[in-house]
Amino acid sequence: MSAENNLNPEQQLAALAQAQADMDRAVGYGSRLLGWYSIIVSLVIGALAFLLQLYPPQKHMAGFIVIIGLYVVAILAASLAYRKLYRSLPIGASKRYTWGFTLTIAFYAASLALLPQQLSSWAILGLIWIVVSAPLLIVGIGMVRK
Repeated sequence: MSAENNLNPEQQLAALAQAQADMDRAVGYGSRLLGWYSIIVSLVIGALAFLLQLYPPQKHMAGFIVIIGLYVVAILAASLAYRKLYRSLPIGASKRYTWGFTLTIAFYAASLALLPQQLSSWAILGLIWIVVSAPLLIVGIGMVRK
């Protein structure tokens, strides 16, 4: 006979409650961890979009290649973190993360489209950093706070 058959109904309910509490703790931990990853990656991608305007390929090809390489590493890190933690996210968090991640990538691509404009105003460059970082940053902060 299995151990489950030896438990009375009260013991079964207590075991179920304990399992549910353990799952809730794991979900909260996974959400916070992915939230911190999201915050860090969003700020890094925003900084790379900022630096991309300072080192355009016409003037600094080596800097441009390094920035694009770091962008690829950041995207891979975010993807691997999500792949590892998506099962421990609360309902709806995965969709919010995907939207934030997608919008951050789209805004980074838009910052690439701004390269021919040769923007040099620090205020505009700061705005680019904020706009590129914002979607994933907001999602990450929301995940950490829950």
